[in-house]
Amino acid sequence: MSVPYVKVHQSGAKKEIEKLKAAGELLNHYRIRREGEWVLIPVKHSDSTGDFEENVDSKMAHVGSFERIADFFVIKEREGWEKILEELKEKQSPRAIFLDNGVEGSFRIRKLKRIDGTGKPSGIHKENGFRYVVDLEKAYFSPRLAGLRREITESVQNSKSDGLIVDMYSGIGPISIPLLKGNSRVLSIDINPEAIRLLSQNTKLNKVRGWAMVANSNEIFECLKGTDQVIMNNPTQPLSVSQNIINKLREGTLIHLTHISNRRDDVVFEGVDVLQSKIVHGYSPSSNLNYFRMRKK
Repeated sequence: MSVPYVKVHQSGAKKEIEKLKAAGELLNHYRIRREGEWVLIPVKHSDSTGDFEENVDSKMAHVGSFERIADFFVIKEREGWEKILEELKEKQSPRAIFLDNGVEGSFRIRKLKRIDGTGKPSGIHKENGFRYVVDLEKAYFSPRLAGLRREITESVQNSKSDGLIVDMYSGIGPISIPLLKGNSRVLSIDINPEAIRLLSQNTKLNKVRGWAMVANSNEIFECLKGTDQVIMNNPTQPLSVSQNIINKLREGTLIHLTHISNRRDDVVFEGVDVLQSKIVHGYSPSSNLNYFRMRKK
């Protein structure tokens, strides 16, 4: 895994490791490695990053029960979360740990409580080769969908369309920004002003430029009929709302849509050719997160 590190000569490595340990900067759960006369030490903060192996005794028994975001962790509040907390404190050396009791409001802000460490649920998170300023008190973000976001990005790029792409629920930009890096023309929209503010920071951080606006995509989309592709990454949105938007798209528009459905129900869209349909992962004991790539008839 890619983590920050410092590089010191072997003659001073022992002293430097003790110094980093005393300062709380040493990442104990990764193996220190050598390159000739140099020693590479995994730390919490550094401008240099590299790949390091996890120590065998640091591997988590509760993988999938928490999220690692920037330099902090989030645990979903449910039965047994206290055991996850203790394991994280023992094996991961986090800056802070937060308990997540769900999301609220149209902006989907997480209800978080800090249960260990210091500071706020914010920082710079690395995903798919990009860096994002994250602030969970102001805008929703989850690293669980990194693979899906990469797949959507690649699918859009492989279409080889040079028309306008609309990222209807862009959040802080983890789909828009990789597309902009690939020289796509992207309009990013989000109902949350703070999400767009963070997206603006992230475009600068990743050295890309695009268009962004604060708006409710579900109310203004009739004004955007000329787009070539739309990204509808809002999986909790009712199917009827998504279908209403699809009905207003022009023929030939490519649609990339995520949706959470009951495992026993078939998801059916009208007026489209489904080019790809897949289950991303289980969302709950009774539901799945699905991804659809479709073309409007």
